Amino acid sequence: MTDRESGTGFEPLRYHQATKHSPSSVRRGTHRIDRKDPPEQFKRYLELAPISLPAPAPDTGYPTSRAITGRPADPRPLDLAELTRLVVCAAGIKRIRAQAGAEPIYLRTYASAGALYPIEVYLACAGVDGLGDGVYHYSPLDEALRLVRPGDPRPFLMRACGNRPSIGRAPVTAVLSGIPWRTNWKYQARGYRHLFWDAGMLAANLLALCASGGHSCEVVLGFVDSELDALVGIDGHSELSVCLIPIGFDEAAGAGAEPSTGPAAQVHHPVGRISFHQREYPEVTEAHLNTALQSCAKAQLWQQDPFPNQAPPPSDFAFTGIEQVIRKRGSKGSFSRAPIPADDLEGIIVASTYSLPCDWGEDLTQVGLVVNAVSGLEPGAYSAVWGMQQIALGNLRERAQFLCLEQKLGGDAAATLFLLTDLEDATTTLGARSYRAAQLNAGIVGGRIYLCTYGCGLGATGLTFYDDEVRNLFQTQAEPMLVVAVGA
Repeated sequence: MTDRESGTGFEPLRYHQATKHSPSSVRRGTHRIDRKDPPEQFKRYLELAPISLPAPAPDTGYPTSRAITGRPADPRPLDLAELTRLVVCAAGIKRIRAQAGAEPIYLRTYASAGALYPIEVYLACAGVDGLGDGVYHYSPLDEALRLVRPGDPRPFLMRACGNRPSIGRAPVTAVLSGIPWRTNWKYQARGYRHLFWDAGMLAANLLALCASGGHSCEVVLGFVDSELDALVGIDGHSELSVCLIPIGFDEAAGAGAEPSTGPAAQVHHPVGRISFHQREYPEVTEAHLNTALQSCAKAQLWQQDPFPNQAPPPSDFAFTGIEQVIRKRGSKGSFSRAPIPADDLEGIIVASTYSLPCDWGEDLTQVGLVVNAVSGLEPGAYSAVWGMQQIALGNLRERAQFLCLEQKLGGDAAATLFLLTDLEDATTTLGARSYRAAQLNAGIVGGRIYLCTYGCGLGATGLTFYDDEVRNLFQTQAEPMLVVAVGA
């Protein structure tokens, strides 16, 4: 057991091993999706009045490649209109897809496996012009806030996060939670991974939008789960705290709020039913409990300062404004097999893995890729950890398709990017909590890949995979976390 958390690294690795895909596991699967009882797409409070959001602050038009790498624009005031720009563009609805004989699907501004959107957004606010202090739930369905808990939440947040300075100084902290049933309904126990992938996709949007408005931000995973759950009014079972993103903290502004001497009392508000029938997955509950932090001291020990990036930021290559890119981003259903420029691919990889502000200190994501059609690069498998290193040359389209659960998109893409983490090393060094960090880290990098790809006029889609088959191709003990295919 490490000093940084409460569990050992072996516990999440058992969950990970048990939820791997293989050709045999997929073929012998007996799970049938109950399409007559899909999970509700939105959390609905039955007794809380909506607070309508104002018109958002104008788009910044800030170049996507600059926003992705966290190079801040000139700062804007973080008032309610600016907060509206951030949350609606990061997590709002971009279009509605009709379904015959069923409720329409409300497609959001971030990618989600199966368009199931298990992530909820809460905003802990203090001193925001136009909004009273308190914890609010954001509803994308009616673009409204609902007050979950009145009063300055920062003392309780500070305590839950082990006195993290950014939390005490931030006028806004976004709290992302996950509803496991929304994704377990389709993906069973493996859906726990998806909570962090989807939260990472949303976080990638929010981090880039913060940079475009000149607002400091970081991703925080060092928190006492039970205390954060109580603060935002969730039970830690049917809905789980995933991460926090403090926004707009001024490091020169002094110590900020003082931590509370005790945790916040649990708040409860009646909400609508998510499904008529739900199945429990004990392995999900166990994985979450085994990676939880139980005390403020453990939360503080978990946290590190982000590692400084030694490399200079990449050259600008995606000049389209970040808001425009987020709104047009989607998941491509096909690729043309036409080649893409090597400079674009290099820019996408370098920008997407550059300078992640996070409290686990180091970027845990490695990139392996299968190149199918990239001008100036021979087809084959490469590692992009320290530049492009050849692993196997030749036409690997069929192999890439096979690795991606035999989905055609994996072979038709110009390049298929596999986001990998050495879980054994991470959990040994950082403890069990690093399993969440590895999945979330990959989700953020995946979200950045989406944005960079669309920012330079290409397309992308996220894919699932045969875990150990991916490792075999790249000759690595690192585990695949997520796959993103890019192409024309």
